[in-house]
Amino acid sequence: MENSLKCTLAGVKIASRCNINCTYCYMYNKGDSSFLGRPKVMHENTVDNLMKRVKSHCSLHEIEEFTFVLHGGEPLLAGKEFFKSFVNKAKKALEPETKVLFSTQTNAILLDDEWCDLLAELDISIGISIDGTKEANDQYRIDHKGKGTYEKVVKGLKITQNSTSLRKKGIEAGLLSVMNIETDPMEVYEHFKNLQVKSVDFGLPDNTYDDLPPGKTQQHRMHDQSTPYADWLIPIFDRWFYEKEHFLRIRFFEDIISLVLGKKISYDQVGQENLEILVIETDGSIEALDVLRICGDGFTQAGTNVDSNDIDEALQTELAKLYHTSKQKLTKQCTVCPVKEICGGGYIPHRYSKENGFNNPSLYCSDLLKMITHIQNRVLSELPQSVLERYDVELLSFEEAKRIIDQELVLAEEPAYLKELEEFKVNQE
Repeated sequence: MENSLKCTLAGVKIASRCNINCTYCYMYNKGDSSFLGRPKVMHENTVDNLMKRVKSHCSLHEIEEFTFVLHGGEPLLAGKEFFKSFVNKAKKALEPETKVLFSTQTNAILLDDEWCDLLAELDISIGISIDGTKEANDQYRIDHKGKGTYEKVVKGLKITQNSTSLRKKGIEAGLLSVMNIETDPMEVYEHFKNLQVKSVDFGLPDNTYDDLPPGKTQQHRMHDQSTPYADWLIPIFDRWFYEKEHFLRIRFFEDIISLVLGKKISYDQVGQENLEILVIETDGSIEALDVLRICGDGFTQAGTNVDSNDIDEALQTELAKLYHTSKQKLTKQCTVCPVKEICGGGYIPHRYSKENGFNNPSLYCSDLLKMITHIQNRVLSELPQSVLERYDVELLSFEEAKRIIDQELVLAEEPAYLKELEEFKVNQE
């Protein structure tokens, strides 16, 4: 399994600084300071070396399509000329043998008509980070003076929506929103529809057991039965699922539905397939996943770099191997879960504690279980009874799923790979 690892998407940190200062940011405000020792913008020779490594990797693994996500910090700080150069170098190095796709994740504050024209010309899809209404967004997404960013972000979003060049290319900005359970979920949902966007992806806050998110307390720890995030999402799902007009694509819901119906998906949040992502920092360092820096200062640094290492070498570092196979290397509790094929143990950063390394269920285990059983039951209820009987399919409640886990856990054996999960725990003696 580990010998067959490959990478089909690179999150490229083309800028290591940001023009805002979100309080929950995993890059700057979760204890990792590695960005301070890296170039503010990726050097051209680093881009050249990256392309050589990706070309070699795609050739070796016969990869037909490769995606570059231009990321940061705030990627637009790298400048328009950098974007042009990066895309041209990628296409020259990889095409026609490998089709190259590009996207960028931005806070939208620097977006203007010229940027939109360029992104359209380069065929770069756009993701914009915003957390809902002005009140919801400005609680955490603030600038370096502590002021809210909502108005500037929406201004950038509107510029993309009014861009003739982007419309001609069929490029519409999608939204990325971190769930804020202190807000009214239906108000957030209706607000996104009012912004006239076509897609939004809801994300759980990036936290560990040593730095718990809102709604989770130290008393809960690994036996947490609270479900504040599921309780926030379920009303949105029900409205979205039965709504016939103003349809908004929500990736988290769509992926769970696809998994319920038997589709295989490779995605950080859900699914059980190998992950195929690596992150390239501005100095060329190759890392498993940038969000894993919430586990500790320098946690993601593995000593590999595009200047001197192939992609396949980077995939064989211990953290990369664990991350890429994390959907199969589940905790004992997860192995007996009736929805493990859909959940895949959740997002691996959310499984971390200094005490046990990654040998924990997700912080959001109960939330995921409740959310998945709810969606599964809604989907199955839409199928004819004859179909359910033919395939011997029964609805599974959240309470019944918990009962199955408690019952099966007593008899379950310890997985052979638990030492790998615990390898990253911190010696606290």
